[in-house]
Amino acid sequence: MRLLFAAFLIAIGVAAPALADDDPLSAAEPQSTPSPSGGPDFLFGRPRTSISFNGTWVAPRAGGDLFTFVGNQLTINRSDFRRTGFTGAVGVRVAPQLDVVSDVEISARSIGSEYRQYVKADRSEITQTTKFNQAAFAVGARYFPIGRGQDISKYAFLPRRIVPYVGAGASFTHYSFSQVGEFVDYVDLSIFSHSFSSDGWAVGPHVDTGADIQIWRMFFVNVGARYGWGHAKLSSDFVGFDGIDLSGFRSSTGITIVF
Repeated sequence: MRLLFAAFLIAIGVAAPALADDDPLSAAEPQSTPSPSGGPDFLFGRPRTSISFNGTWVAPRAGGDLFTFVGNQLTINRSDFRRTGFTGAVGVRVAPQLDVVSDVEISARSIGSEYRQYVKADRSEITQTTKFNQAAFAVGARYFPIGRGQDISKYAFLPRRIVPYVGAGASFTHYSFSQVGEFVDYVDLSIFSHSFSSDGWAVGPHVDTGADIQIWRMFFVNVGARYGWGHAKLSSDFVGFDGIDLSGFRSSTGITIVF
């Protein structure tokens, strides 16, 4: 986790210095439109950097034999692993319609459960808690097909109201999966208390899409969606499983500031 935050701070440091001005966009760009206050929302120059802070909804694919086994034995469905999280991102313009973006995402989920087919001798439930947490650092590129706006003079830039984008990159994901509570020994059906845990890293590609919607001058509402792929090994606590599936869908909403 400390490494992820350090990487995020480094990305902000890299983004802070001013970059060289790019050539103006084609004259084919649409003309400026008035702001709700009656005048155009001019910025002093084309934005070079963006910072975003988003709330994230994570829907893991939860494939593979680990999640299948957990779902068959315990009162846990694949949808129970859906969770909320937080994402912070920094983007740096490298071309009029292209940004390099890095982001950090953190999410966590804790699920209480019991065995579906087994109970104790006194008919009480055999209970446990499953936790599935993820933290990811991602790097990629975003392409803005219609650009962020229009240069209207050497020192003035008029941003678009809606700025759609598509992107792709790679995600470096750290996961933590654990189960604590009471379990059934399938050899003699005895009940024992134990904790099982596994954590590790995975690297995989992702694709994303979304849009920035202007609310005032340099402030935008960001809405986005991402699908990423990932698979990692499990520790010796989970012998016999083929690893853990870290793929899934993410949607996010938050604030983007451009400058």
